[in-house]
Amino acid sequence: MRRALRPCVIDVRHLAGALDLWLCMWEPEEQERFETAVVRAMTDANPRATRMQALALCFVLGTPRLLAAAQRLGGAHIFRDGDVQAVEIAVSPLRELLDAGRRLRGNVLGVEMMLARFVSDRDDRRADATLDWVDVRDLVAVARTTIDARLFGEIERRIARRGKYQRGRAANLLGFSVRLRTAAQSGMGAESPIFGG
Repeated sequence: MRRALRPCVIDVRHLAGALDLWLCMWEPEEQERFETAVVRAMTDANPRATRMQALALCFVLGTPRLLAAAQRLGGAHIFRDGDVQAVEIAVSPLRELLDAGRRLRGNVLGVEMMLARFVSDRDDRRADATLDWVDVRDLVAVARTTIDARLFGEIERRIARRGKYQRGRAANLLGFSVRLRTAAQSGMGAESPIFGG
């Protein structure tokens, strides 16, 4: 008889912040340091909640090193039976989105076509979700070459919605920045991007 998995509690806001930082780790050395920090967060010196967050991050990122660390943690029986599996299942949709973005890395034409698909059909949820995980470098590459103002505006909107680390890397290293106007300034119900520098 199969037992039901226990619900797991993952702080999505903290996980999103960690993913924002990971998506700015463009060099192998940066990625290695980030992975080291995640592995260290799973040591017994940290509270259970921190270890659970790190475990979730391991499953979302899915690098060989982090998956090996997650397996070791699961084998150490630190969490109750089924907790590790519950975390893996809970974050699997996020892992799939991250993987979809990874598959497009360096495929500037593919990213441009997906942007065109979305601006032509705003109800295309698959394109919308994937574009949220496309590497910011590829979005900037399309912005630098497109002659379609709709695509450029959509790229600005996408980058403005990214976390502070990705927006910072886009501005500082790629020379592409967006400024956010408050709802009061824009007359809109939410922050909206405007072209900057």
